[in-house]
Amino acid sequence: MLTRPLSFPPIRLPMPYVISPECGHAYTTIRWDAPNFLKRKLPFKVVHIMELLDQLRSEGRLKTKGNFDEKVTYHDPCNISRRGGVINQPRNLLNMFAPNFEEMDERGDMNWCCGGGGGVSSNERAEPMRLKVFDVNKRQLDELQATTIVTACSNCRHMLEDGLELNDLEHEVIGVTELLAEYLE
Repeated sequence: MLTRPLSFPPIRLPMPYVISPECGHAYTTIRWDAPNFLKRKLPFKVVHIMELLDQLRSEGRLKTKGNFDEKVTYHDPCNISRRGGVINQPRNLLNMFAPNFEEMDERGDMNWCCGGGGGVSSNERAEPMRLKVFDVNKRQLDELQATTIVTACSNCRHMLEDGLELNDLEHEVIGVTELLAEYLE
């Protein structure tokens, strides 16, 4: 139980900002689609949570303690990584506390989709296509022998969990922010 309110120094960005959570579609919608649809700049800057956390890390304001010792890999969400350019930030964060972090061969802006991109995740008739796409992810996981998959998109997380379940695989899937929170100093 807290006995006093928490206080944090203010984050100084050039203008007001909105932090996008671990959701690829929300990120692209608010960062690019909204200004294009409205035909004007938004009165705030959109920052993905990975960008903000990595900024705090680089300023020395985000510190971790302990290590996540499982063999872990990172799945790049299409909208966040390939379209949004948020590639190094989650890796910088993972490298703070995951000494057994290992990269997939195809990653960053050359990643493979989780199988749910473009709204496919909400189309039941697309399940065979989603499962076919997961075969690529399964191959990557088999090559790495990682036990944990970390991602920065809730949609990817659900698609990966579905693929793992349908293939009787016992990997853990977790979001970067959730895993990072367990190791904050």
